[in-house]
Amino acid sequence: MKSIISISIVILFCITVLSVSGQQLSLEIIPADSSTAKIIKRLNYNSEPSSRLQAQQELNKVLQYFFEKGYITASIDSIYEDSSLVRGLLFTGDVYNMSVIRAGNVPVVVLSQSGYKEKLYSNRPFNINEINELTENILSYCENNGYPFASVRLDSVSIYDNKSISASLNLNLHQQVTIDTIIVKGNSKLHRKFIRNYFNLKKGDLYDESRFSRIESRLQDLPFVSVIRPHDVVFIDDKARLILYIDKKKASQFDGILGIAPNDQASGKLLITGDIKLKLLSAFNRGELIDFNWRKLEAKSQDLSFHFNFPFLFNTPFGIDYRLHLFKKDTSYLTLTNNIGIQVLYNGYNNVKVFYENQQSNLLSTAGLEYATTLPEYADITTRLYGLGLGYSRLDYRYNPQKGYYIDLSAAIGSKKIRNNANVNQALYDSIPLTSTLYRLQFNAALFVPLFRSSTLLIGNKSGFLENKNLFDNELFRIGGLKTLRGFDEESITASIYSIFTLEFRYLFDVNSFFQVFFDGAYYEHNANSGYLKDTPYGFGAGINFETKAGIFALSYALGSREGQPLQFRSAKIHFGLTAKF
Repeated sequence: MKSIISISIVILFCITVLSVSGQQLSLEIIPADSSTAKIIKRLNYNSEPSSRLQAQQELNKVLQYFFEKGYITASIDSIYEDSSLVRGLLFTGDVYNMSVIRAGNVPVVVLSQSGYKEKLYSNRPFNINEINELTENILSYCENNGYPFASVRLDSVSIYDNKSISASLNLNLHQQVTIDTIIVKGNSKLHRKFIRNYFNLKKGDLYDESRFSRIESRLQDLPFVSVIRPHDVVFIDDKARLILYIDKKKASQFDGILGIAPNDQASGKLLITGDIKLKLLSAFNRGELIDFNWRKLEAKSQDLSFHFNFPFLFNTPFGIDYRLHLFKKDTSYLTLTNNIGIQVLYNGYNNVKVFYENQQSNLLSTAGLEYATTLPEYADITTRLYGLGLGYSRLDYRYNPQKGYYIDLSAAIGSKKIRNNANVNQALYDSIPLTSTLYRLQFNAALFVPLFRSSTLLIGNKSGFLENKNLFDNELFRIGGLKTLRGFDEESITASIYSIFTLEFRYLFDVNSFFQVFFDGAYYEHNANSGYLKDTPYGFGAGINFETKAGIFALSYALGSREGQPLQFRSAKIHFGLTAKF
């Protein structure tokens, strides 16, 4: 009998708890007068909040609404609460108007930069939010122009019988502060001049809070340092001293694959293939880049590229950028490209660049061209281009972003000269202009849209445009492969115009690690002396990148389809590699 009673008590207790926990909470706001009741009906506040915290938030929203309308004495009193109800009595009081908020002692330049105009703060309902926004704008301007301790308040406040308020702004700038030394605590040997230029913090400059507030995110963009702890700013008299806590981080990379196989084109000989990449980042602690890449993927073809970048040359916002590219296409031609540019750097590595590019393309074999009756697909060409480039990024983390965007744009114009080759039928040159103008435009941009807590959607585009009356195949863009159009052989498509759209979902499971599912869709035209064609190839697949102690391991699987090449699993492209850091 006792056990039955005990079970009954437990069941009754559970029913009581469930009924209480399942009760709907109600919120009632009782107006103190009839005029307030009419306004309350139009507010449409949430009368069934999910919790007491949300009920309090709704009460605050209602009060905020009345404050914005000039009811600066509004209040909610006599709050009653029980298990299912929260009730409050709303007193609105009278509407107060701004007779005028005068400029007071605030300098004109500060007022103009803060959005102040006297007519905006005269003869209208007194809105405390607008006043707060104005004072915040004034303080922000002062903090970014050498006065981090400035304060502002309303002075000479007068309240008149007609419920209007007048006041004056009163600004106390306190002492002016300038930037002093930068101290690095940690084992990083990063040069102080690089740090000052990268953060745009020159000794003697006026203190600028906006620059200091971006230091942490800017440090994350530097692959050769790791942040030990957040930075400190120490104020001593009228000086601001920055203390960075950073260690040196392995960032230089080496990735190499060499292959040896029988040479089908030369009996008894071996064919050496390979792909070797060496990237040195800030080896001299100046933020410089030295990048080398050699590839030999076919028997008689080779590809060599070299990139050197040195930012903040001679302690200025200018940087130098040099690129060399050597491409040998079997026994057909050899192309050498030199590109040198001067960058104007701002906000870190964002830059505008002017450049000069010289390209020499030479035929290696002219067999059979002495008696040719049509122009060959390749020619001896010299091109001199002058161009302008833009590189801008605003990413939350440059090397594995979840949100933000980047844009790389390059436009160039110059002269193109077709050189007579003595081993080619000279009559062929009579049908084309040997000197002409060449136009080139290249675009690369991506937008990262955060979807969930650790995922993002990449929406990107890579495009190129060449314009000239007589283009040869050794002048065209080469697309396809891991960096452009996945699912195809590296640089297997030549194009005079192309546009590749990318849609890619990434799940970010670590700082430098992610899983990806992607789709690349392209349109291209091949418009050259060798003929005209256009196509819409596409590729899709999945991949994974993850960081290990040895470096970054990458693996991707992609399928591609184009005209005359349907989707086939046996033609899938698998890319994998381990990039070692040192």
